Amino acid sequence: MKLTFEHVKAVNSMLERLGYLDRWTGLLNVHNIDEANKQALNCVTAYLLAKHVESKGKTIQWTRFPKIAIYRGFQKISMNFDIPEHTLQKICNLGNIDMDVFDQETKTMIGEKTDEAFATFICEGIGTYENRLYKAATKIVTYAELFENERKIEDEFMMKVQEITNSLNAYFDIPGVKEFSNPESKLFKLIRKFMKLRYQDRWQTRIRNQGCPVLRHLFDTAVCAYFMHLELHPDDELTATKMFFMGIFHDVAETWTKDIPSPVKDRIKGFRKATEEYEQQEVEENFYNVLPNYLVRAVKEVMMEDEQNAHHKRFLKGADYISADMECWRLFRAGSKDEYYADVFQRRTEDLASGKSFITPLFKELFDEFVEEIKQEEFSKEFYAFFKECGNGDAMAGLKRFKEVFMK
Repeated sequence: MKLTFEHVKAVNSMLERLGYLDRWTGLLNVHNIDEANKQALNCVTAYLLAKHVESKGKTIQWTRFPKIAIYRGFQKISMNFDIPEHTLQKICNLGNIDMDVFDQETKTMIGEKTDEAFATFICEGIGTYENRLYKAATKIVTYAELFENERKIEDEFMMKVQEITNSLNAYFDIPGVKEFSNPESKLFKLIRKFMKLRYQDRWQTRIRNQGCPVLRHLFDTAVCAYFMHLELHPDDELTATKMFFMGIFHDVAETWTKDIPSPVKDRIKGFRKATEEYEQQEVEENFYNVLPNYLVRAVKEVMMEDEQNAHHKRFLKGADYISADMECWRLFRAGSKDEYYADVFQRRTEDLASGKSFITPLFKELFDEFVEEIKQEEFSKEFYAFFKECGNGDAMAGLKRFKEVFMK
C-alpha cells in the first residue's frame, strides 16, 4: 500500500473523533469511557486471544488485525457511533436490511475521505476469521467494562450481563473465548487491570480541556507506528503489524508504575535507567506471572523492552512522539490556551531539524500542519497585543484607530 498525505490526514481525523465518541451513553456519563480507549483494549485482548488460538494449531493472518482495528475506528465515527449492535440488528430486521450494508457503506465512506485503493486495503479483513476473532475480543472487553461500572449501572446491570453473555455465546467455538470471558479467570482480571489506563491522564500539570489517557495513547502510537512503517516499506505488512502491536503494548507497564514524564526521567542522572528497571520488575510480577508460558513468549515478541526489539526502539519512539504531538494539537484545537503545548512544538521542531527525533516524510508534513495552525493562533495574539498598545489598553479602540489611519 503506497500511502499519501491524504491517507495520513484522514487517519489523524479518525483518531481525533474516536476520542470524542463516548460509550454506555444513557447509562453512564464518564468521558474517558470512549471508543479510542476501547480500541486499545480490543487490540490487547485480540493479540492475546489470537496467540492462544494459534497455539491450538489454527493459522492466523496477523497482517489483518491492524486493518480491522483501524477499519472499526472509521466505522464507529461514521456509521455505528454509540448505537448497540443488537439495536442496529433489530432495526435492520424490521426493514429487511442486510447488516452487511454497514460494511459496504463504511468502505464507501473511507474511499470518499481517501481513495478506493486505501479503502480496499483497510477493509481487507471484513468477513474473515480474524475479524470474527477481533469481534470476540471486543465482546470480552465490553463485558469487562460492564463489571468495571457495575455500581454505576445498578438496576441495568443484570440485564446487560444477560445481553452481553448472549452475544458472547456466538463466539464460544473460538478457542479461548470462554476462558478469556470468565470473570474469575486471571486473563479477564488482567484485562480489567489494563482498563485502568483509561483513568490515567497524561500532561498532568497542564490545562487540559479534554482527557489524554494513557490507554488512548497506546492506540494512537500503534496506528502511527503501523503507517509510518508502511510509508517507508509499503510491501512489508508483516513488520508493520509487529510495529502496530509494539505500539499497543509499549506503555502497559504504566498500569502499575503510572506515567513518569520524560523530563523527570532525564533531569536526574541515572533515573531513566532505574525507572526502566522498575517498570520491567512490575511487568514481570504483575503481567508475565499471570500468563501461561506460551503467552509470555508471545508478549515479549512485541515488548519494546525485550532485547530482540532493541533495534526498533528509535522507530517506536518516533511514533510515540508524533502521537504526543497529536494530543497537544487536539488540546490546542479544542481551545486550551496553555502555552506549554505551543512550546512543545517549538522544541520538537528543533529536535526534528537536528535529527534527534525520528519521523517519516508524510508524518512530518502532518506535524508541519500542526505547527502552522498554532503559528496562526500565535500571530493573532501578536496582533491583539499591537492593537491593545495602539488603544492605550483597549484592543478594540486600537483596531478602530488602525483602520482610520491605514484603511481609508
